[in-house]
Amino acid sequence: MSKIRKRVYDEAFKGMAVSLSEAKESVKAAAEELGIDPGRISKWKHQHKGSGNSSSLPVGLSEEQKKIRPL
Repeated sequence: MSKIRKRVYDEAFKGMAVSLSEAKESVKAAAEELGIDPGRISKWKHQHKGSGNSSSLPVGLSEEQKKIRPL
């Protein structure tokens, strides 16, 4: 019998996933691109908003992505 391993994502990946969902304006599209469940991104999005620290969202963005983000 095989064990199912729980996937663990670091804060940089979570921030990138949230940012991607905002850039695409679709949690579902971002989740499909990353190969994860959309509910997971929604949960991370809610946690980032609840922390009151929106500056934590752009973690891991390239300089080009940081320029594009405000657009």
